[in-house]
Parts: sequence; C-alpha cells; structure tokens
Amino acid sequence: MSAYVHRIDFIIAAVILIGCVALFYVTTTFEEVSELLAQNIPPEYFPRLVLYTIGLLALFLPFEHISHARRGSDIDSDRSERIQRMPYLTAGLLILIVVAIPFLGVILTMSAVCVLLPLLWGERRWRLLLAFAIVFPLVVTIVFNKILLVYFEPGVLGISL
Repeated sequence: MSAYVHRIDFIIAAVILIGCVALFYVTTTFEEVSELLAQNIPPEYFPRLVLYTIGLLALFLPFEHISHARRGSDIDSDRSERIQRMPYLTAGLLILIVVAIPFLGVILTMSAVCVLLPLLWGERRWRLLLAFAIVFPLVVTIVFNKILLVYFEPGVLGISL
C-alpha cells in the first residue's frame, strides 16, 4: 500500500473533524429553551452526540488499513470497482424527500419513504410494501407524537394525528 493512500485517509479524517468542529460551533448558537418547555434534553444534545460519534470514527479512519493488513486483506480491493448507480439514485431520492417534507409533512413523508425506497431497491411485493408504508409511520407517530410528545410538522397538506 502506498504512502499516498495513507495521506488521503489523513486528509479525509482531517476534513471530517474540521466539519465536526464547525458544526459543533453551530450547536452553541441554539436558543435556550425555557424551563417550562424543556423536555429533559436540551436541543443541542443530540446533534453533539452525533458529532462526537462521527469525530471518534474519523479518528480511526487513517488506521483502518492496519486492521485490514492484519487480517490479510487489501483495503483497496473493494475501492477498485466503480460505484454503481444505486447509491446515487438513493441519495437523489432522499434529497427529494427532504425537500418535500415542508409540503407533505412528517407523516406523509415517512409513508412516501416507506413506499419509494423499497420500490427503488427492487421490492415488488405490494401487500407487504403497503402494510409497511401504513404500519411503520403509524407506529412511529404514535410512539413519538402521543407517548413522547414530540410535535410533527403537518406540512402544507395539514395531515397530522
């Protein structure tokens, strides 16, 4: 394995860590929630937890080749193949879904994801697909909206429970 590959890994890890630090700074600008509305966890807690996890994993990135070498495998063997279309199609669909959230609302967006992603990935069992698209968003909505009292935006269409 060349030193060039290892430098790239360090550069990628450094870029990820810089991004984490920048985003961590953004969490310091969140507004304070009044004690009356506080629900045990401040708004900056979850994003910071995710950033800590990403940063920790990024620290291991430059040393990944060592663990592969100990197992007798080449880290670049999977990287030599060209990336297929499906990850790009999935990313494009997810971007469209995120853009649609303000219009559809959270519940309809969950249902759309439950239908569109499996269809994109080749699922053709319609009964199973429709059951999943109805039951999963319903269970998530009941747990988060009714039990945990998390507000879901209804969107322009105004559908909420």
